Amino acid sequence: MAPSGLKPDEYAVYSLLFERAPLTATQMSDFLGMPLSTVLDYLKSMSDAGHLSRIRHPEDGRAVQLRLSARGMAAFRRAHDYFEVVHKQFVGSLSVPVDRVKLALEAMDDAAQNLSRAERPRARLGG
Repeated sequence: MAPSGLKPDEYAVYSLLFERAPLTATQMSDFLGMPLSTVLDYLKSMSDAGHLSRIRHPEDGRAVQLRLSARGMAAFRRAHDYFEVVHKQFVGSLSVPVDRVKLALEAMDDAAQNLSRAERPRARLGG
């Protein structure tokens, strides 16, 4: 992703704002599964680059909602165009059809979620 101007993690943050804006920083933290402090670091970089617009929250005068500025949209579109090219190349290089890969990943996700809900047996040390 480096030639696109955004790193993969940055692309995820930009993509969230592209798809779901306007959002508060807290909402972004929840969607991304990142600590709020990490999201705030991304937002500072985006703001410094002129890629972020802030608007007053319609229901909470103390809060602001965030969206990509025109410059941020241009940066996102460049990165997205690059991502699409690389994604097509990646999918084309898979040794099995992408549908089978998706099914395998879904099965792994289901298994991980089931395991996290199940009571784990306690291991006995020393014997």
